Amino acid sequence: GKERGWIKMRMSLAPVSGNTMNSRASLAPGRASMAPGKLAAGGKVRTSSFGGRQSMAPGGRRSTLAAGGPTKQMEDPRNVRDKTFIRQSLQRLIEFLVENNYDRQISPKQLEAPATKDFLHILTFLYNKIDPKFVLGPNVAEEVPALFKRLRYPFNVSKSHLQAVGSPHAWPSLLAALVWLVELLTYEKQTEDQAALAEGGLDEQSDKIFFEFLSKAYGDFLKGTDGPEDQLESDLAEAFEQRNSMTQQECARVRQANGKMEEEIVELSDSKLEDLQEKRELLIKDLDKFKLLISNLERHHEEVVKKTDQLKTDSAAKEKELQAAEKEREELSNIIASQDAANIDAQRITGERNRLVEELKRAALEKDRIQGMLYEAEVQLANKQVEVERAVSEYNELGRELKIMPSSAKHANGQDYEIPLQTRGNSIDQLISLGGKTTLKADLVALHAALAGRVRDAAEDKIGHEEREREVAEQVAEKRREVKSREEECRAKESQLQRDKDALDAELKTMNAEVCEIEEALASGSSVSARRLAQAKKRVEDLTTKMAQEHAEARRRNRDMGEVLMSISHMMAAHKLQVQERLEEVDRSCKLIQEQIATA
Repeated sequence: GKERGWIKMRMSLAPVSGNTMNSRASLAPGRASMAPGKLAAGGKVRTSSFGGRQSMAPGGRRSTLAAGGPTKQMEDPRNVRDKTFIRQSLQRLIEFLVENNYDRQISPKQLEAPATKDFLHILTFLYNKIDPKFVLGPNVAEEVPALFKRLRYPFNVSKSHLQAVGSPHAWPSLLAALVWLVELLTYEKQTEDQAALAEGGLDEQSDKIFFEFLSKAYGDFLKGTDGPEDQLESDLAEAFEQRNSMTQQECARVRQANGKMEEEIVELSDSKLEDLQEKRELLIKDLDKFKLLISNLERHHEEVVKKTDQLKTDSAAKEKELQAAEKEREELSNIIASQDAANIDAQRITGERNRLVEELKRAALEKDRIQGMLYEAEVQLANKQVEVERAVSEYNELGRELKIMPSSAKHANGQDYEIPLQTRGNSIDQLISLGGKTTLKADLVALHAALAGRVRDAAEDKIGHEEREREVAEQVAEKRREVKSREEECRAKESQLQRDKDALDAELKTMNAEVCEIEEALASGSSVSARRLAQAKKRVEDLTTKMAQEHAEARRRNRDMGEVLMSISHMMAAHKLQVQERLEEVDRSCKLIQEQIATA
């Protein structure tokens, strides 16, 4: 069915010659096959029908995939931009490349948006399956569409797509073209395998051997030299025996290869699957952590960009102020230079200048001191921020362990106790976003009180269950004593029954002895009263009936006593198991609640 699907797909994309699929060499000796795809027996082997290679059949038939006349362009019925189609196409392409020993590393991620050189290398590798001497020239935009036209690809390969192979609008159509080429190669390989199987198949070889036998026999008949048929039949039998021996050797080889493959499959499935699954789970967890880290870094980057923009704005304002101050200084210098200053004015100005220099030094020292204090404050703020982050993380982790986070947890009761933590901020409000959680402490106190109440209730239930367990234990002891007394009574009854049975057996033996004596006396001809004999027989019958009744009654009592004892044992065992399970459940609940309270 799979092969028929490939053939149907190939027929829908490009015409295929019927002779390529159905050609077969004739078995008649001395007659050449008329099939155009290969020569008859004794000729050259069949060559591939791909590319522009010349066929070896008579008449010089060109390949069905060689350059032909212009094909009519039609709309692509495949949804090449569908994600499922792209994923399946990538998987099919990678499988074919790996199976045919592709000479480079290949992965689905690499083929999601491949580079132009990767696409051209894959295309060259595939086309070399058709023409091993093919080399792609420098003018890719012209040669690649022409190459697909020579292969009669029914759709157009755009030149603009070849300029940006990995782009989202170009890669799906180019991937579809590569997969079409892969299917074409797969179809050709299967066609060649079918032809080779038809040439060397077991059924055809058998037909050929039998046909040669008939040809020889008929030839001898026409020549008139036919004689005994033993020689021809022995030759036929020997040919079939040789064929059977070869077949058995081939079967043994195939079974040995299958055994080795099964051992390899078992070894691979046992050794690597679990390790790979564990590694995959670890990688998934690491991926989630990296995603969270990336999101945090992106937020931090945004904050840094905002701060940078703010600093740039402040710097620009300071530059403007500096330029204004420089301009004012130049104006004042010009004014001073244009004035005629007296000696006293120069002294006053010099004193004022010295005072301003001293103030400037004091201001610089004050600035350094303030900057030092600011640095220390920033260090303390960073340390406090780390402590706050650690405290909030521990709080959230304990909340998850106590099953009060998230709001859908077991003990959350629909309340959201989780405190979201921002990775960057300059204040507590920026670091810890409580939002509307103003009653968080009150909710936690109420939750603690509710859990304490549940612990008290569980402790009281445990005490009650322990009391009931003691009562049950006393009842079990009482039942055991009762069972023991019943067993002793049963043993007494059994011993009494055995004694009665022994007595009856002894009496029965005595009566049997008397009956035997009477019968012997009768047999010897002695005259004994008929009445005495009838009484003795009646007594024997009465004693036998009484013994049977006693046996039946004893069996009935023994059976009833056994059923009662079995029922009591089952009830005691079931009750004991139920009490033990309930006590273990209560004990586990108490321990869990105590641990939750201790950790809270």
